[in-house]
Amino acid sequence: MKYLLILFAAIGLLMAEITVPPGMEASFIQKVTNPNKKVIRYSGSVIMDNGKRFKWSYRSPTRKEVCSDGKRVIVVDHDLEQVSFYRMDKGFDLGAVLKRARHYKDNLYTARYQGRTYTLAVDGKGRIEQVAYRDDMDNVVNIRLQKLKILSRPPSAAKMRCPYPKSYDRIEG
Repeated sequence: MKYLLILFAAIGLLMAEITVPPGMEASFIQKVTNPNKKVIRYSGSVIMDNGKRFKWSYRSPTRKEVCSDGKRVIVVDHDLEQVSFYRMDKGFDLGAVLKRARHYKDNLYTARYQGRTYTLAVDGKGRIEQVAYRDDMDNVVNIRLQKLKILSRPPSAAKMRCPYPKSYDRIEG
């Protein structure tokens, strides 16, 4: 009987899924390593819903906001005093990535989404702590989430906006 309980517990751990909350907020540290092993570190905060809406607020080494409603992306670069607008061909959907995640080992999961493989690390409660992937320019991107706050409902549209001064240059992409 004892061995049967251990077996069921082990199967439960292997089949555990990553929690997909309605929304989340966190601070982040992002490390990008290019093919020549040069590393750039960014930090800031992020707010997301379980779909395609997000707002990344970069604070270091440059001030920038990157927002999306799932259909377009707005990049507000405060150092350059410009705002860029892009239509999304393939949007990033964190909820879809998390739903595709399959247990790999220990607290690690992998997910395939839009031709890219993501490696995800979770805490003991199944909440995402880290995401790693290789981008289109062959950079290795590692994002560590800290001070994660799970939201009981999706964040408001107002909280997801990227405001900018009217004096900034506008670029339509």
